Amino acid sequence: MSDGVRFVHAADLHLDAPFAGVSADDARVGGALADATYAAFERVIDVCIERGAQFLVIAGDAYNSADASLKAQLRFRAGMERLSAAGIEAFIVHGNHDPASGYSAKLEMSESVHVFPADRVGRFEVLRDDEVIAAVYGRSFAKSVELDNFAIGYVRDVSDPVAVGVLHANVGGNPDYDPYAPASLENLRAARMDYWALGHIHKQEFLSRDPWIVYAGSPQGLNPKETGPHGCLVVEVTAGGAVSVEHVETAPVVWAQLDCDVSAVQSIDQLATVLGEACDALREQAGRPVVTRITLSGRTEVHADLARSGALGALVEEVRREQAAREPWLWLDRVSDHSSAAIDLQTIREGRDFATELLRIADEFAADPAALAGLVNEIAGPLGTTLQGYSPGVTPEEALQSARDAALDLLLAQGGERS
Repeated sequence: MSDGVRFVHAADLHLDAPFAGVSADDARVGGALADATYAAFERVIDVCIERGAQFLVIAGDAYNSADASLKAQLRFRAGMERLSAAGIEAFIVHGNHDPASGYSAKLEMSESVHVFPADRVGRFEVLRDDEVIAAVYGRSFAKSVELDNFAIGYVRDVSDPVAVGVLHANVGGNPDYDPYAPASLENLRAARMDYWALGHIHKQEFLSRDPWIVYAGSPQGLNPKETGPHGCLVVEVTAGGAVSVEHVETAPVVWAQLDCDVSAVQSIDQLATVLGEACDALREQAGRPVVTRITLSGRTEVHADLARSGALGALVEEVRREQAAREPWLWLDRVSDHSSAAIDLQTIREGRDFATELLRIADEFAADPAALAGLVNEIAGPLGTTLQGYSPGVTPEEALQSARDAALDLLLAQGGERS
């Protein structure tokens, strides 16, 4: 290692978090999902030890809830004890999910565990042979909602050989996340840190490399949107300020979403084969357990069979059972049918019957997005008023295509095949 420091940057452990929206009735799958955040955390500790890190920084949300379970706190302490035994320090800020005001069992922690204060920016020194080799700065959330700009309180001491800022915040106003401790890149650059270890955003993001301003992402994805890599970062900073960063995967379970074109599928048996092959490919690519959602698309001969009551559910259940029994297991969480009937729209357009007129009207709405949106709102609006929180869950264009194809299916079934 070059003269300087090596540390691991982790964030958003969310210990004890459930896999949102997934109901796995298979005992093996359910058990693995319940333990996933803990297994990811253990892997983070392994990385610290294997890579010879001087310290670990956790940029908020070690726990999933302000009322952290005793199990989560005990497992966290066990991880800290492993670090301490290896001579590795830990520097931790509380985030919005685990604010300083939340429940604590007041478990005794090793002296090598340092938690940043919630009323100001704190500074801890990292020593090697009684010499300061780095300083780590951070501020914890006092409560779950913090809307002040914490970043402006970070100021590097001129004596720091290496300076690391730890911050749980929404930097740059990411609209997909709550605007907690909002800050700009300019705020962070003004503090003159060598490296900013950020938390709150669950996907790895490199916002800047001058200086390095980085979201580590979460060690384990927590819901269907959190696909892609999840892990921690091994960071090296030389005394001269040169930085290198390496991602290390830690997630024991992978989220995956797949679009599957079933245009060539002509039977339920063929569709089951296609789904099985798609699942096998996902498993092989991941090399570990997978939770996946698949969307079917395209015009297909099997569309009418899928539209029959209970047909898709029965098919998913069968494929799911087969896939969950394999090694590593794959949980087919959901299959969404966005396929449509294998009908020749151009031939219908050239006809002279009711189906032709229906398609003409649909084409007119498709060419006028404003009129289409107004029609969908007119139809769905009363549901939104009657059913609190109701959302159609589809775009006007998707609703139009679905209604058009359903109507054409009925008409063609009654009128026979077109030549």
